[in-house]
Amino acid sequence: MSLSFGDQVSAWARESVERLTAVRRRSIEMLGDEMATTKPQGGRVPFQSGNLARSLLASTEGMPKTSENPTAGSNVGVVTATLDLSQPIWIGYQAIYARRMNYGYVGADALGRVFNQSGHYFVEGAIESWLQIVAQAAQEVQSASMK
Repeated sequence: MSLSFGDQVSAWARESVERLTAVRRRSIEMLGDEMATTKPQGGRVPFQSGNLARSLLASTEGMPKTSENPTAGSNVGVVTATLDLSQPIWIGYQAIYARRMNYGYVGADALGRVFNQSGHYFVEGAIESWLQIVAQAAQEVQSASMK
């Protein structure tokens, strides 16, 4: 028995939403990977102890708060696994020094130490990759749906 035109349109729309959701989830997961890739791994995030890269967190409630404590690891994949198509997401670093590492810092801190530190611009680097990330995610989802 063949489906009615209305049923065919409904099935097509449902499949489209499922694919869009899958592409969005995968794109955000890949963005998180890009934002956590250290220089020794071929990325832009500076590496000393690994805390900066591990401090990348995702949230559906708002921008993750900074912390002076070492972090256990990124949760971007876990958060994106259940993300709805229209649900907002925030991705940020918990490491309190992430902003200085990204943008650089010239001047004295609260302890009187003077810095002239260049920025690494790893956040901007990840943002520049967004279009390629989405294209790759779409290709992955399309390939997976054809199997």
